[in-house]
Amino acid sequence: MTNEPTSTLRARRLRERRSRGVVMIAPVEIGRGGVELLVGNGLLKQHQVKDRHAVGEACLAVLEQWAGGRGARSGDQG
Repeated sequence: MTNEPTSTLRARRLRERRSRGVVMIAPVEIGRGGVELLVGNGLLKQHQVKDRHAVGEACLAVLEQWAGGRGARSGDQG
């Protein structure tokens, strides 16, 4: 097994993301309350709460809804 420097791995991942059309990546921490909201809104099934990939997909779905103007609003907004 060859050991590649971490900078090489980061550069490879960046090229892969760009080839898929991903512009920016930011780490996001989703707490218990956030996961409960995803389940409550039907974007995540209860049996998927420990599946990182499923939670990530649900978060992407929320961002797509939000970008389309269908995101949640707080009670004090119009």
